Amino acid sequence: MSNYNRRDFAKLMMLGGIGYTVFSCADDKKQEKGVTPEKEAVPTMPELLPENIKIYQKADAEYQDLTIRFNKRIQQAPTYIAQCFNTEGVVAAMQFANFKDLKVVVKSGGHSFEGFSSTNDGLVIDLAEMKKMDWNPDHSLTVETGCILKELYNEMLPKQRILPSGSCATVGIAGLTLGGGYGFFSRKYGLTCDSLQEITLVDGKGNIHHESGTSAILKACKGGGNGNFGIVTKMKFRTYQAPKFFQAYRCKAYKLTTSRAKKLLETWFTHSKNLPTTAFAAFVLNGKTLTVLITNYADDNKGVLDMYNALKEISDKATIGSKRPLAKALRTFYGVQHPIYFKNACAGLYKDFAQIEGCIDDVISKVISSRGLIYQVNTLGGNINSSSLEKRSVFPHRSYPYLSELQSYWDKPSQEASRLEAFQEVQDRFYKHGIRAHYRNYPDINFKDFETSYYGKYLPELKKIKQQLDPENRIQHPQSISL
Repeated sequence: MSNYNRRDFAKLMMLGGIGYTVFSCADDKKQEKGVTPEKEAVPTMPELLPENIKIYQKADAEYQDLTIRFNKRIQQAPTYIAQCFNTEGVVAAMQFANFKDLKVVVKSGGHSFEGFSSTNDGLVIDLAEMKKMDWNPDHSLTVETGCILKELYNEMLPKQRILPSGSCATVGIAGLTLGGGYGFFSRKYGLTCDSLQEITLVDGKGNIHHESGTSAILKACKGGGNGNFGIVTKMKFRTYQAPKFFQAYRCKAYKLTTSRAKKLLETWFTHSKNLPTTAFAAFVLNGKTLTVLITNYADDNKGVLDMYNALKEISDKATIGSKRPLAKALRTFYGVQHPIYFKNACAGLYKDFAQIEGCIDDVISKVISSRGLIYQVNTLGGNINSSSLEKRSVFPHRSYPYLSELQSYWDKPSQEASRLEAFQEVQDRFYKHGIRAHYRNYPDINFKDFETSYYGKYLPELKKIKQQLDPENRIQHPQSISL
């Protein structure tokens, strides 16, 4: 034990407990009798070196701060939290989980809509302190997976580089990428995962994998890697030249009826399919108020103006923003950066308006009559729907040009039950209408057949990777891929 000082050794023994002594004695007896060890070695206590890892329990002062998540609706109390500072720390954390027979969840940004980055009875591997970023000669960027988006933008934008990622400031780059990832630049450059070139991953046994090129593991992490079969500690991304400006167009409508909101939505669908790949559009119905956002970062704005003018004719207010510097413009979309009460989830991926026309009256009516309920539809399409990109990923929904989401927010826990009831009524309406494809980064704990909804035709491929990297199902959460 020469590698430990007295304090480290005391903590090691506390964490190891009686099991550490029993395993040590058993190994000694085998050696004395000359017994050949079993093929599968008994897990041993890892070296918990403080420069690599710190492990906390509920009695520790630091524990409470480390349990905070973005969604205040979901409060969980893991048995242990492993705060990791590098890949070696993640290896030690995984070895510790095997030694203690704990299930593992991973936390980077802590934004999981359903609390999948925490647990009540296992180990959280916390990557939030792993934030190193290194530029490579070809303008690619290697990042540790504790980085959040605003930190990434603070690093990239001064160098006039971008990544097709999201806009919410405190979302972790790891979770975003591993589930696909999209944002204002995705229609031109693809999903966030499409720019992922290399990863470092620790599997369920604590083994390190460096994956690149045509690796099946890398492919599985492009749309299928959220807390399923490994802990990604480093990512190398291709980056792109940042645009010179960013411009936003907005249309607003108030005191909406169901029929008027439906007409606005149908008009939005009609014109959004003609947008250039540099443009993005969102239809955001918040109760009786509608906001349509259209953005563009190129001079080719014919499709943008056609859409804006068509919606302006039937809206109450319309504005065209100035061409702003990208860094300044993006900050206006960073969103709330402190924990709040909410329920968000995917409300389906669509081909066109016709796919939801039969149920949209009921949906709009419920949203208009329910306090705090928001229905949003976003544009995908463009180069996301690339056959060459699809071959190198497991994101199954590229053929859908539209992604919808349902949101609800409240201030007090007493408001939760009524908000969730209205939320579920809308989700049930979509399900009964046959909406089955869902985006993994917008999970809902109530989705039926969630594995197929998230992963589609790639599910068998992902199960093989799960079997390869985590055969004991050490890494798991309520909607992780099963063996």
